[in-house]
Amino acid sequence: MSYRWLLLASPVAGFLLTVTGTGQVLGEEPSRVLPEGPGLAAQCGDTEVLAKHPEVVFMEDFEVGQFSDLKGRWTQISHPEIMTLSDLVPPDSHGKRSLLMTHTGGKGTGGHLYRRLNQGYEKLFIRFYVRFAPDCGEIHHFFHVGGYNPPTPWPQGGAGERPRGNERFTVGIEPFGRDWRWDYYTYWMEMRGSPPRGQTWGNCFINDPKLRVKKGEWQCLEVMIKLNSPVTESNGELALWVDGKLVSHLGPGFPKGKWTYDRFLPGQGGRAIRWNDEKGGPETFSVPEGGEPFPGFRWRNDEDLKINFVWVLLYITKTPPGQVSQVWFDDIVVAKSYIGPNK
Repeated sequence: MSYRWLLLASPVAGFLLTVTGTGQVLGEEPSRVLPEGPGLAAQCGDTEVLAKHPEVVFMEDFEVGQFSDLKGRWTQISHPEIMTLSDLVPPDSHGKRSLLMTHTGGKGTGGHLYRRLNQGYEKLFIRFYVRFAPDCGEIHHFFHVGGYNPPTPWPQGGAGERPRGNERFTVGIEPFGRDWRWDYYTYWMEMRGSPPRGQTWGNCFINDPKLRVKKGEWQCLEVMIKLNSPVTESNGELALWVDGKLVSHLGPGFPKGKWTYDRFLPGQGGRAIRWNDEKGGPETFSVPEGGEPFPGFRWRNDEDLKINFVWVLLYITKTPPGQVSQVWFDDIVVAKSYIGPNK
């Protein structure tokens, strides 16, 4: 499989925000506190109850008789030959099935499930469980969510291109490279460029070596995207939870930090550097100790651009021929409020 339109990995990343036990990012005002731990999933208890909850937009627990039964639930399934149903499920799952994707080095680059949502949304929470085999090879790109205008029944391209603000934005949740740590991979209209030509690869905001993927174990990931409104302002937000713990929250004025090309470094000040598009080169500047407030996200400049897709992607390009990489997915939920782990 050749994904010529895929977003290529950025060589740099950002730093992790520090959070308190109550889910509050240090330095934030109380109004910006997001929940942690149990949420909608734990409150509902059973997956059938959760699926019918008015806050839930879409749910996939892979509890079907055979793989072909998934075709009616997803807008596009690419390379289904690498996918099978598995009886390996998260310890707190209420089901008995998960989805297994198996990639063999030298035989394509993976596959995906793509779901176009029935309507667009201003704010959504997307949660999923994932497990990597202990010998899984390096992942190039992974789970993405975002918006296209107009909505399409397949993923779009745009590698290295800054979105114009009226046609797309994307947020990837990815196990970065050889470090195997969780991070964002984000495209939006005000994203930062990097040398040597000001290319705009996915921007990152986390670079914590402790936030590692736990190979051989199930992990629960959840991302929240809040769009900017009105479309002239940069008041959009982005947040990430790992196993029910809030590890990142960015929005208008929080947290403080500095930019180094396409990565934002929370809590850091001093010398900073950015790519100046008008100058066509790097520009250095200084910020106060502790950093300057994060500007927030201007995800769009057109109200018709909304959150409208989920892309369960396994894209591998660097494993040697014959190496087998296995990744399991389960209990994918898209909702209008915080979901949290199953229990």
